[in-house]
Amino acid sequence: MKKLIMLLVIVITTAWLAPAAQAGVAEDLDEAYELRLAAAACLAAYSDRMGLLARDYLHQSGWEIIPFKKSSREADARFLLARNMTEKGKSRYVLAVVGTETLKDFRVDLRTDKVYFAGRTPDEFAASAKLEDIPETEPKVHRGFHEYVQTAFAARTDGEGEAHDRALGELLADPAGELLIVGHSLGGAAATIAGARLLSMGIRPEQIGVITFGAPAVGNEAFSRQFSPKLDLTRVVIAGDPVTGILQKLVGGYRQFGRELVWQRSALFEKGPHAMTEYLDLAMKNYYDRRAAAVKAGILSSPQPGSPGTGPRIYVAPPVDYLPDELKTEYRYMEQVLADQYRRQLPGYVPGGAADTPAGGAVAAGGGYYVVAEISGFKMKNERNQYFVTLHHTVYDAAGKAVYINSYASVTANMTPLEALAHDSVGAVADLAAWLSGR
Repeated sequence: MKKLIMLLVIVITTAWLAPAAQAGVAEDLDEAYELRLAAAACLAAYSDRMGLLARDYLHQSGWEIIPFKKSSREADARFLLARNMTEKGKSRYVLAVVGTETLKDFRVDLRTDKVYFAGRTPDEFAASAKLEDIPETEPKVHRGFHEYVQTAFAARTDGEGEAHDRALGELLADPAGELLIVGHSLGGAAATIAGARLLSMGIRPEQIGVITFGAPAVGNEAFSRQFSPKLDLTRVVIAGDPVTGILQKLVGGYRQFGRELVWQRSALFEKGPHAMTEYLDLAMKNYYDRRAAAVKAGILSSPQPGSPGTGPRIYVAPPVDYLPDELKTEYRYMEQVLADQYRRQLPGYVPGGAADTPAGGAVAAGGGYYVVAEISGFKMKNERNQYFVTLHHTVYDAAGKAVYINSYASVTANMTPLEALAHDSVGAVADLAAWLSGR
């Protein structure tokens, strides 16, 4: 009888825990997608080469990007507003604020005294910030960050109104609309204050989420106490990032709030734990790990090929791994990045068999082409943790004849090895798609 009771307990417990465990895996995947999107948008706000690559990624994923810029005596505010529709037909917005990039940005960081934070309009916030002798029992924020946001909310773009009017108007007009505000470093501080301002202006808390990467604290204890219960703030921190605690240590009177996620940095990147490129690298890996867990749990099918389209079928073998030993751990992520790029750009893409059977039965029987990809890398001499990462394609016809090749390479001076492969894949797969479109 005891054995029977124990068996029943195990069966009932398992039946109860399985749906809960699956729900947890699904929630982890949703969050990982949000973090990867936020990291890509943060990088897209920058004006360098990696920012351009991130903007290309967002465009490919269906996001419309609207840049905003505004200069004042206090700050040069720069950010982008990305817009898309969810599968349920709801409007989705991502507002990404650039981090410290110019000398004026650095001066913003240095204006560390606090100003009173209160109001429901930009004019009211500006007037409150001018008040003096406000006690620390009232909410206060970093003067430089406040001035940056004040400037940003007055930013315009060609043919558009002010950023404040656009963000506020669209969210008030669309109660189902959602705004994710993201930023790195100074941009993360500005994103936090922007979220608090929008709440003060009447936006419902469920419409706003804030994700920051390596962001410093922005306000005092009273500010934290006022907005911690209602601002959905997630702070992502790479262990060892000095910026997240600098105001508490050097100035005092500042406090972080919100949910903190601590990630461990990669040993393959030399820019340090504050670099946005390293945050994006870890966000991508986190997403692919969560996606693999969802597939294993049976709540998500393995990613499928794109629509067949009207062109030839494209059978693609798993990429051949020619990476050096120190980059071997990157291969499983590189494989997934490349497969996603095939699905995005090759309408006739079908995962194929082994790379050593280019004229395999599927191609011979059904026509089309067979693609063998090779991922390689070699370390640059006299440089610590810098590599050339190369993606090489060879295309075979049904007879086993090589009919097309291309190669793309990137140096990891300002990016991680995974990002270098992602950069290679955008151009290489686009060229492959262009060649195939003429077949």
